[in-house]
Amino acid sequence: MSNGLKLVLFAAQLLTVASAILVALHPNVLYASVSLLFAFLGVAVMFVYAGADFIAGAQVIVYVGGVTILILFAIMLTQWLYKMNLKDVPAKLGIPVVIVGVGLIPALYKVMRELAAFVEKNPAPDLEKFANLPKTGVIGQALLSNYVLPFEAITILLLGALVGAVWLARPR
Repeated sequence: MSNGLKLVLFAAQLLTVASAILVALHPNVLYASVSLLFAFLGVAVMFVYAGADFIAGAQVIVYVGGVTILILFAIMLTQWLYKMNLKDVPAKLGIPVVIVGVGLIPALYKVMRELAAFVEKNPAPDLEKFANLPKTGVIGQALLSNYVLPFEAITILLLGALVGAVWLARPR
């Protein structure tokens, strides 16, 4: 991978992490949901670099295009409907939460170093060739043959979630 591609990948990783932190810590729900959009976009870029072009496209269509816009509309409609303020209660980080968070940093660093060493010792054969192959046909065949029942179960689950959201948002 060239230095330019590494820089773009690093920028996508930085965008994803920074946006995820904003989602978790921003007191305004509307701004947090916009940050969620950028976190989803960063993950889609990382999928492209992993050679998962279909998953990257699905990430953009489903999460960036669907879920984030649905969240934004829900926030805007319910704020007007119930005359709510979009500010959350200020987050109060207790000492135990900070201790656990700081305590996890060395463990996460150790796991990342071990994973990097493992990947360097055991490189994937023909990774460049695999990344350039189209995979959408294989995924389509799998979804409509072996995994058709879970695929349909997910559609029923999403339909139920949509009906439940409409039922909860109805005027009383």
